[in-house]
Amino acid sequence: MYKRLNVLMISGLLTFCARADLSPEIIEQIGPAGREAYENHQHLVDVVMKKYPCETSVQVNASYERLNAVTFTSGPFTVDGIAEIPVPPEVARHRSAFRAFVIKGEGLLGISSINFVSATDGFREAKMSHQSDTDIIIEAMLATIKAGTEYWIEIKGQARIEKISLVNWEGIAVEFNPGPYIEPGLNKPVLYADVNVDATAYRSIQGISGIRRDRYFRYYAAPNMDRSGREPYFAGKGFLPGRQIEKLSYNLEHRYGAADRMDHLVEDPARPGYADLSFFERNKGMWWRYEGVDPDLTFAMCFDNWPSFMEPDAEGINNSAGTPGNYAAATELAVAHLKAEVRDSGRTATWWEVKNESDIQVEWMWHGQKGYDSWKMLADFHNVMADGIHAAFPELKVGGPASAQLQPQRNRFGVWKNHKRFMELTKGRLDFYSHHFYEVASNNSYQEQFAGRTSYAQGILECALDMVKAQMTAMGHEVPLLITEYGTLNAPTGDRGFWIHVKNVNNLLVNLLDRPQDFEMTVPFILTFMHWDPHATESFIHMKEDGEFYKTKNTYLLDLWEGFRGKRVTAEDNHRKIFSFAVLDGDVLRVVLNNRSDRRALLHLSVVLSDGVEVVSASRKMPVFRKGEMLFIEEELSDLSAVDIGVEVTQILNLKLSSSPELHTVRNETVWYAGETAVQADNPVEMSVEIDHGELRKKRLAARIRVGVERPGGFEQGMTVSINGREAGYVDMSYSKGAQQFFDYFEVDIDPECLKPGNSVQVVFDEKGAHVSSVKIILTTEENSVAQSGNEEE
Repeated sequence: MYKRLNVLMISGLLTFCARADLSPEIIEQIGPAGREAYENHQHLVDVVMKKYPCETSVQVNASYERLNAVTFTSGPFTVDGIAEIPVPPEVARHRSAFRAFVIKGEGLLGISSINFVSATDGFREAKMSHQSDTDIIIEAMLATIKAGTEYWIEIKGQARIEKISLVNWEGIAVEFNPGPYIEPGLNKPVLYADVNVDATAYRSIQGISGIRRDRYFRYYAAPNMDRSGREPYFAGKGFLPGRQIEKLSYNLEHRYGAADRMDHLVEDPARPGYADLSFFERNKGMWWRYEGVDPDLTFAMCFDNWPSFMEPDAEGINNSAGTPGNYAAATELAVAHLKAEVRDSGRTATWWEVKNESDIQVEWMWHGQKGYDSWKMLADFHNVMADGIHAAFPELKVGGPASAQLQPQRNRFGVWKNHKRFMELTKGRLDFYSHHFYEVASNNSYQEQFAGRTSYAQGILECALDMVKAQMTAMGHEVPLLITEYGTLNAPTGDRGFWIHVKNVNNLLVNLLDRPQDFEMTVPFILTFMHWDPHATESFIHMKEDGEFYKTKNTYLLDLWEGFRGKRVTAEDNHRKIFSFAVLDGDVLRVVLNNRSDRRALLHLSVVLSDGVEVVSASRKMPVFRKGEMLFIEEELSDLSAVDIGVEVTQILNLKLSSSPELHTVRNETVWYAGETAVQADNPVEMSVEIDHGELRKKRLAARIRVGVERPGGFEQGMTVSINGREAGYVDMSYSKGAQQFFDYFEVDIDPECLKPGNSVQVVFDEKGAHVSSVKIILTTEENSVAQSGNEEE
C-alpha cells in the first residue's frame, strides 16, 4: 500500500521570543556567514519554536535554555507498505543544527527502510543508527536539503508511528551564540612559545627518515571511481585514492533499486544461505573498474552489507547493515567477488577489511544483545574470512575491525577491553588492524574538553594508538595499522563546515607524521564528488545545477600539502599544545606549525643549520577561518622570531636556504612499550619496559617517557614519574580540572644513560580515580651513517 500522509502538527506551545541584538563589534567579527547564521537562528526561535511542539531544557552549570527537539508530525498513523511524511520547509532548513531524526511508535522493527526524498534530487537511503520496536534514530546529516524544495520522508514497512522529531540531545542554545563564527582566541592573551629546528642531522623514526606521500596523502575513494573526472587533478596535487566500501547487498542483490530490471545475485536454491555463484559467470566484464589502474598503487576496500539471504535468524534484533549468519557462505561470496575483479580488472585492492565499523551495534547486530558473545563472534567472522581469502589469494592483506569509535576510556575502559580481546582472538590470522577516528565538529577542540565532549586532537588519538601498540607488545605480535577513515562527524554547512573538516584532518595528520613506523596508510574522510549528495560538506568537488563541477574549500587541504616532501629533521617546541614537524628537501627547509591551544600564539622559530648555510627567504601557506569565512593565505615572512598562528591553524613554512646542506649524521628514535594497559592507579603503578640490547650499545643522545592518563573531571594536582628508582619529574596537571572526560598524555625527559634492557617505570598520582592507559620510552641514538639517512620512502 502506498500513501502520502498529511501529518503536520501546527499547534504552537511556546510564546516567547529570544531575540538578542548583537553589538556592532560582534556583528563585525562574525562576518557575513555569522550574520546569516544569526538570522537563521532567529527564524528557528521566532517561527519554528512558536509554531511546533518543542522540548527544551536548562543547562545547569551555565543556566541557559536549550532547544532539544522539534516535533513536526501529528499522530498516531499507520504505515502499511510505503508512506510519505512531508517535512515542512521551515523545519527542514534547520536540519544541520540537529543531530538526528527520531521516530517514535510501536512495531518499528517492522520498518525495512527509510529514504529522504526531494522533488528535485530523488532519494537517498538512510542508515538507521538505532532501531528498536519503539524508536528509530537517523543521523540528521544524512538528509540533503535545499531551500525551497519540497521534501519528505519515505517509510517502507509496517508499523504504527506516534511522532517524528528533529532532535539535538546536547541542545541548541535558545539565545544565539556568535562564538562559532568568531576567530577563537580573540578574547584571550596571546600565547608565546618557542620552536627550535635542528637541520644539522637527519631525524629517523624506527629507521624511517623520508616522507612516503602515499602513507598520508590520500582521499576517500577507490581508483577510477571519481565521477567528476578529476582524478588527474588530485594526482597532480600529490593525493591518491585510498579506500571505499563494497556494499554487497546494494551492488549485487538489490542493484541499487534496479533488481527488477537487472540480473542480480540470488540465493543458491540447493544451499540455503549461500549465494548462487553463477551470477559471476553470467556477468563477465562487470568488474572492470580497476582496468588501467597503476599495478603498484596500494589501496584498501571494505566488504559490508551482506545479502539478505545470508542474514541470521534472530527475531527481534535489527540487522540494518547486513551482518551475515553463515561465515563460510560470506567468505565464499567474498572470494568469488575478488576472483571476478582480478578476472575483469587484472587486480583488486591491496588491503581488505571484511566489515565496516564492526565495533558498533548498527553494523554488527550482536553487540549489546543478551546471550551472545558478540566480540567472540566478530573475531570468529574475521578469522574465517581471513583464512578463506588467504587460501585463494595469499598475497592479499585482510584485517579489521574498521572501528567507528576507538575511545578506549569509555565505560571505564570497557571499550578497550573489547578491542584488546579482539586483538587476542585474531592474533596471527589478520594482517593488519584498522580504525576510524572522527573528531568533534568544533572550531575550538581544547575548550570542548570542558564542555563534556571528547577530542582526538587533544590527546585521545595518541593515547588510543599507544594502547594498541602496547597490546601488540604484550602479545609479541606486530602487524601494521591502517586508518581507513578520519575526519569530522556532523560538520555544519558552508565555510564553517569546510574549515572544520580541513583543520581537523590537519590536526590529526600532524600527529600521524610522527608515527610512520605504525601505519601503512591513513585516509582522511573527504570524498571527491558525491553524486548521491552533490552539495555535501565532506567532498572536494560540488556540482552546479547545470552539471558543471567546481572545487570546494576542502581543496585547501590539497593546496596546503602539495609538494610536501623531504627527509625528517628535528623540530622541538616548548608548549604541549604547540606541535611542530620539519623536513629538509635540498635547499628548502619545510616547517609545519600547528596550534591546538585555545589561544592565538606568537612563536619564536629558531633554525640551526650547517656551517655556511643560512636562510635567505621565508614564506608560508595556511587555511584560516576569519569573520565566518574560510580563506587560504600565502605570504612572505620577514621575521621568524614572531610567527603568528591562530587557534587550530596548521601552517607550512618554506625556508629557502643559501645552499643544500650536506648532512652525515642520523638521529634515530626507537619506541619501546610496556605491555600493560588501562591500569587503575589509586596506588603507585609500576610498568616494565624492555629495550633491545643493540640499541643501548649505540651512542645515546636523549630519551623521554610518555604516560597516558585518564581521570573523569580532570586533575586538581599532578603525578610523579620515576625510572629505575630515579625520579624523572613531576607533571602538574591542574589545568585539566573540570574536563569531564579527561584523557591525554604527558612526556618527561630522562637521562638516556639510566636506561637498561629491563626498565621499571613508576607513576604516582596525587589523587585517586586515575588510570594509566599506557607507558612508553622513546630513545634517541646517533649514527654517522649516510646510508641510514637514505631511507627516503618517496
